[in-house]
Amino acid sequence: MDESTLASTADRDRVVARLAEAHVDGRLSVDELDELTGRAHAARTLADLEVVTTGLPRLPTPVDAGGGAVVASPGPYSGGQIAGMTALTIVVPMGRLIGLVTALSLMRGEQLPERRRMLRTWATVCAVLLTIEVIAILVFVVGL
Repeated sequence: MDESTLASTADRDRVVARLAEAHVDGRLSVDELDELTGRAHAARTLADLEVVTTGLPRLPTPVDAGGGAVVASPGPYSGGQIAGMTALTIVVPMGRLIGLVTALSLMRGEQLPERRRMLRTWATVCAVLLTIEVIAILVFVVGL
């Protein structure tokens, strides 16, 4: 990596995502996350971004046949994850609301179109079920 190479918006976004993951893993406090995220957004070069991630574990970088780095795509959601979230949506009280919020938050960071479509469908189903549930409560309990 040429350290004088200017950083792109995508480079900054990757570093911010990595910082957020480090926070979730317990490696960074909220204050550290806030400070480092600001520094990542202000970074001018790739070297500046490298300084922001100092102390974080290195991420493995797959290499293609031409020697350039390729972005690793996360694996598909497992059947267990999908079944678990579906069960949560259907069985748990307020599961429709939890499913809606979860689907929307996962969709926010998702890059792959197929997964975004799947999450959008899940969010739509949760929203429809939640609406039906609220209407049923209003009609049968409140008597509107």
